[in-house]
Amino acid sequence: MEQVTIGELGSILPELILLTGGLLILILDMVQSHGTADSGISGRGFMLIAVLFLAVGSVAVILQFDAEQQLALSMIMVDKFSAFLKVVIYVGMTLVAIAGGGYMNRRMVGHGEFWMLFMFVTIAMSFAVGAADLLMIFLTIEFLSITSYILVGFLRTDVRSTEAGVKYFLYGSVASSVMLFGMSLLYGASGSLNLAEIAAAFAASPERSLVIVPATLMMLVGLGFKTSLAPFFQWTPDTYEGAPTPVTAYLSTASKAVGFAVMARVLVVGLGAFQASWVPILAGLSMLTMFAGNLMALRQPNVKRMLAYSSVAQAGYILLGLVAVVDSSHGNFASLTNNGLNGVLIYLFAYLFTNIGAFMVIMLVEEATGSSDISAFEGLSQRAPGMAWGMFIFLLSLTGIPLTGGFMGKFYVFGATVQHQYYTLAVIAAINAGIAAFYYLNVVRAMFFTEAEQDEDGKALPLSGQGFAPATQLIVLVCVAVTLWLGVYPMSLINWASDASQNLLTIVF
Repeated sequence: MEQVTIGELGSILPELILLTGGLLILILDMVQSHGTADSGISGRGFMLIAVLFLAVGSVAVILQFDAEQQLALSMIMVDKFSAFLKVVIYVGMTLVAIAGGGYMNRRMVGHGEFWMLFMFVTIAMSFAVGAADLLMIFLTIEFLSITSYILVGFLRTDVRSTEAGVKYFLYGSVASSVMLFGMSLLYGASGSLNLAEIAAAFAASPERSLVIVPATLMMLVGLGFKTSLAPFFQWTPDTYEGAPTPVTAYLSTASKAVGFAVMARVLVVGLGAFQASWVPILAGLSMLTMFAGNLMALRQPNVKRMLAYSSVAQAGYILLGLVAVVDSSHGNFASLTNNGLNGVLIYLFAYLFTNIGAFMVIMLVEEATGSSDISAFEGLSQRAPGMAWGMFIFLLSLTGIPLTGGFMGKFYVFGATVQHQYYTLAVIAAINAGIAAFYYLNVVRAMFFTEAEQDEDGKALPLSGQGFAPATQLIVLVCVAVTLWLGVYPMSLINWASDASQNLLTIVF
């Protein structure tokens, strides 16, 4: 048995930092009595511990970006690609913790339990984006799923939260089983769990490649579930609507990024020689996902549910980037500086701030009105103008309007699709972007062109509780600023994403 070296432990330092934070919360929760649900004193303390360790972990990840590529523990690849995705995860979870901590602490009893699970789910995502082994992929995805099931249904007194957790668990169990069967086919045909060794085994014995299509399809069931691809997205609207809004925020961003990261590593590293087999599958799933998400979102009266279907459509756009990793004119990986993987990473980073910001605005409205229906947003520009303008910017970004981060994501994904001659996909994506504008504008209409409820003096009634969540409003402001900054000056992100994507496409095991 190989001994674990200090260097290997250093390469997983970010995860060890998070583990320390999670265990500290667990120990403190065991030795001290809980604060009451109303005061949230104990909850605030646990939240601050979580934020502190997430911040320290983020610094450790950033330092890894310039470190040498290393395969740690024979299963975890520490490289620029995984470091980029870890930054997305850590930053996203930190934003959610700061903005949604008060919301959760006011609604739950087991404060320590929640924040411990919050740290552990982050660890699972962090390991998953670097997993270079089928066993490690399965274990991390399962750990991520199980902790997410619990967090979705954590508000035990809320029937919607409990129902969302049960539905998420049932769909997830089936998806995981099918994915595991696909992995078993790859292992049986190649005799290895390591992605690079799987690629080498298929290259040495091409006759084994008959299992590639069924294995890919089965693995995409599990990964498609995590990323809300059609037809595996049925859990998404009910879960997003019923789950606590902070949990919904990370499911729609950080968790989705994990699914695409794992998908990219498996397809590029393990099955890179068989693009002809999996590119048509991804192209078909992308078209189906875009249409399914956008058409279903058109008829939603609930903004939270509408964003759930929007999240499905966004997954379809992101998937275009993985299709455009391959140059259709040559049948091999596209040039390192013009591949769709750049677009995927840029899209995920911009989408993180856009979607978390949008869900935080929804959370503020939900707390003030008790509803996330579109009627609760009527006259929001008069009742809470700052939040209305913030939501307006997030909706512009989701639509892909210039000078927003969402535009840069779509520009690079759509651009790679056109550049590598997937013209039909590009046209379909453009049509779907137009469809999406209709339901985003419906929210804008409610906020700016519908009269708010008025008092006896004819003045718009402010949102009750407005100003009681300064942390949430601060995070909304941060998300607005980053969304606009990425649209105006995206070069830092573009260069960073380019380095990360090149690293995956030229990976050496």
